[in-house]
Amino acid sequence: MPELPDVEVFRRYLEANTLHRRIAGVDTDAPRLLTGVTPDELREALRGRSIEATARHGKHLFVGVEGGGWLVLHFGMTGNLKHYSRVEDEPTHTHLRLDFEDGSHLAWDDVRKMGRVSFTRDVDRYVAEKHLGRDALRQPLNGRILRELYGGRRTNLKAVLMKQELVAGIGNEFSDEILFQMGLHPETQMAALSDADYERLADAIQDVLSEAVRD
Repeated sequence: MPELPDVEVFRRYLEANTLHRRIAGVDTDAPRLLTGVTPDELREALRGRSIEATARHGKHLFVGVEGGGWLVLHFGMTGNLKHYSRVEDEPTHTHLRLDFEDGSHLAWDDVRKMGRVSFTRDVDRYVAEKHLGRDALRQPLNGRILRELYGGRRTNLKAVLMKQELVAGIGNEFSDEILFQMGLHPETQMAALSDADYERLADAIQDVLSEAVRD
């Protein structure tokens, strides 16, 4: 499943390939991928507008369009993006496609159809409504903050790291890497962590995710 570093790569990919391109058409063959918006409403929100900004919070990617509003992408297990010009280059499992006025396209490719697409007028409101915690890389973390968020929970450390309502962006793969770097077992109980452990955890989160984004 794409996690924070993967989604940050997608964001940079959109920045490099789709900014200022005007959307001429919106096509989807899988309406069940859409949440909180119908295919017709999505077309109305996007058609005739250019992509002007991108943002990310945790595993969610936001694509800002001219005149206000944001396309929201959550990649599920197998979601991917591809910008292309030749029809024969369209991905096999395209379920949402933006057609640009310049003849190029942006495809949402999702073989398992487990991703979700929506639209919001306000990123901060969307984050609040979805009860997402602070972004694991973009917003500061330290030992004190993590103790306030994680402390007192009667479960293991890996399970807590993956709770998106506490800190958003960490999933199965990167929680394992963070714990490996710390030399801690995934089933380490939260009650066993000292203040020094929380500081080490904050450093490990930042180091692992920052390195993954650089790669």
